[in-house]
Amino acid sequence: MSESQWLSLALVCLLGAMSPGPSLVVVVRQSITGGSRAGITCAVAHGVGIFLWAALMVSGLGALVVASPDIFLAFRFVGAAFLFYLGIQSLRATSAGSEEVTAPFDGNHGSPAREGFLIALTNPKIAVFFAALFSQFIRPDAPAVAQWMIAGTAAIIDILWYAAVALLLSRTAVLAQFQRHNLLLSRVFGAILIAVAFSVVFAV
Repeated sequence: MSESQWLSLALVCLLGAMSPGPSLVVVVRQSITGGSRAGITCAVAHGVGIFLWAALMVSGLGALVVASPDIFLAFRFVGAAFLFYLGIQSLRATSAGSEEVTAPFDGNHGSPAREGFLIALTNPKIAVFFAALFSQFIRPDAPAVAQWMIAGTAAIIDILWYAAVALLLSRTAVLAQFQRHNLLLSRVFGAILIAVAFSVVFAV
């Protein structure tokens, strides 16, 4: 892969990571409720999930999931169910612990690592994104090193972007402002995740 091709790939991966979606909501929520440790843990776990999707696409198994209507429909329902679960979890959050800015994570929410990993692994839009991305950048005769470099690039860029978001939001001054409205934000995050869950189910 040439340097210009890699730069194009990196830019596409960055734009994909930056696009608003349930992954951003989860990382933001963890960063606000748990600080930098929770946010970065969530970001790294999300990157691991991204790498697994990329690896599946490299092997060709991921393309089978996207190409099979029945399998992809089942996968969409699993993803929607997880988003709905996270949304309900946020809606049921209490204000307990909202004054503790430096807490590792808020007991009202799930494990940052688990949520980051599963939101990446169960998001059907990520599967479609990688199917389109890899069809542009991977050729059948491409060496394994080039294929895994593409997968690694996608994962590293994803981790760096969400870690940057986590660090920005978990700055003490910024975090204090958000945590003054912790309960309201939890409700908003919950409503967004539930709305996304329904959009995934009823997407054409």
